[in-house]
Amino acid sequence: MRALPAASFSLALILLASSIHAEKRTLLVSGIFADSSVVGPVARFITGDPASSEYTATLLGYTLEGEWVKHRSPRSAFVLAADITPINAHTSNRIYVDGDRAHELEYEAASYRVRTGLRLSPTARSNTDIQVVGLLEEIEDIEDASLRSFWDGPFIGLDLTHTYKTFSSENPLISSFEGIALSGRIEAFTGPESWSRVTVSERAGVQFGNVHLRQSILGITGKSLNIVNRAIIGGSWDVLGDTALYGFRYGEFRIARGILSNVGADYSLPNNWRIGVRGSYLRSDVADVYGAAVNASKVWKTFGFNLGIGFPRHESGASDAVFYLAVIAPLFASPR
Repeated sequence: MRALPAASFSLALILLASSIHAEKRTLLVSGIFADSSVVGPVARFITGDPASSEYTATLLGYTLEGEWVKHRSPRSAFVLAADITPINAHTSNRIYVDGDRAHELEYEAASYRVRTGLRLSPTARSNTDIQVVGLLEEIEDIEDASLRSFWDGPFIGLDLTHTYKTFSSENPLISSFEGIALSGRIEAFTGPESWSRVTVSERAGVQFGNVHLRQSILGITGKSLNIVNRAIIGGSWDVLGDTALYGFRYGEFRIARGILSNVGADYSLPNNWRIGVRGSYLRSDVADVYGAAVNASKVWKTFGFNLGIGFPRHESGASDAVFYLAVIAPLFASPR
């Protein structure tokens, strides 16, 4: 679970951490995400002083990541991070074709990455990360000799990410917000081969009385992308943000080029319940599909629940419905 959706997979935890971290010195947030095919535990531990040094440890499925952020000034910081996925990197144990598991395409993979660089924050609403990355992918049990050769050795690369976010309100426990967020990312690597990937996205939310509307657009392109480094798309959880593809299983598509759009509407009910609908459309180099979901969410004390049923539509026709559930909660927060 280390590809593009994996980053979005922990988005609600990151937002929740950032919303509390200004007041709390130590924070532990946990979540569980499940659909008809996979269960993914997530835990995030943050400690330190936001004015000097912060330390973060994250468990995301099979991936363990650590990060140290050393603030040089209110507008810049030094970042050093590493992550390891010893098994099933890039969800290599679950590959789908036309909605069905393609066991013959599944393989064994491990991934190791180190990154370091600067985080620039010229305003309170924008961040730019400029990082040098070292990457090693270990690929096994795959018949394609050219693919094994492609990943036979370490890579070094550059990762540039810029985000702009203006939110008037947000509830990370149920992945709901009012405002707009824009982001762009460029990754370029060289090693046994050279490859690159570009991602741009936009998402917005607005509240009208008891009705909340949301939408997002994600665009992906790249060069020399294969089954290992293609963007992984799929999953009905709101926590996935602009990488959600409602009605489909997590990681159901691996795309090199494509556009994904999402829309949704929720109506607020008594006792902190929301009921709503979602819709997705993916047009890419591997599939042209759309899906929908009926979604419910609730905040109970410090827990956020998101559950529903999704209905996919493949090019070959409709497929089985997908049931999904997400639970997010802060487990521990120290006093000031």
